[in-house]
Amino acid sequence: MNDPIVRAATAADAEQIKQLALDNHMFEPDEVGVFDEMLAGFFDGTLDDDEWIVLDDGSVTAAVYYAPEPFADRMWNLYFIAADPDRHGGGAGTVLIDHLERDLRTRGETVARTLIVDTSSLTDDVAARRFYAARGFVEEARVRDFYGPGDHKVTFWKRLVE
Repeated sequence: MNDPIVRAATAADAEQIKQLALDNHMFEPDEVGVFDEMLAGFFDGTLDDDEWIVLDDGSVTAAVYYAPEPFADRMWNLYFIAADPDRHGGGAGTVLIDHLERDLRTRGETVARTLIVDTSSLTDDVAARRFYAARGFVEEARVRDFYGPGDHKVTFWKRLVE
């Protein structure tokens, strides 16, 4: 990476963010439209606590979306993180995780106390589970057959305040 910039996403980034989701096989082409609503709420301020952050290395090479978990006490959810597959293992995801954790810790324990992230139990997501574990997340729960038969939701958890 050549001096990437971590910055808030802009409307001009929307198509590149959706392409990251497709390139990482996180969504099918007919499903990626869900990003339009989430991004629109971020851009127009109706989702004022939600955060879309990108890693810009001349183009958007990674993106992360995190927001407060509804109906929970100061818990935040890392809903989306993806990097250009050609750059996997190059540190882009770590840069974004470090940024979001710093952001939440800076907001203080009255705003953020824990962070969760969900992934699939399928073999395709082994790398994602290792990624979270290597960054201090612990597996907290599994919900059987959540995404489909044999595809369990795996929730990772991390404390933000000591």
